[in-house]
Amino acid sequence: NHIRDFLNCVKTRGLPRANHFVACHTHIACHCAGISIFLKRKVTYDPKTTMFVNDDEANRLRSEALREPWRL
Repeated sequence: NHIRDFLNCVKTRGLPRANHFVACHTHIACHCAGISIFLKRKVTYDPKTTMFVNDDEANRLRSEALREPWRL
């Protein structure tokens, strides 16, 4: 029960079961699956480097190219 879990976290100041870490990793897994489907092949993702292993084509699909004057 998400509501009970949330209320317990409010009382204890703890993290809920579906916290931001879980949400982040879930979204990354979904995006990796989407890239794999788009490329029509298996890809290997390294969560420590947040990049695909030895796959420049897949890494280019991780984000859109930024236009000038925007950059990171």
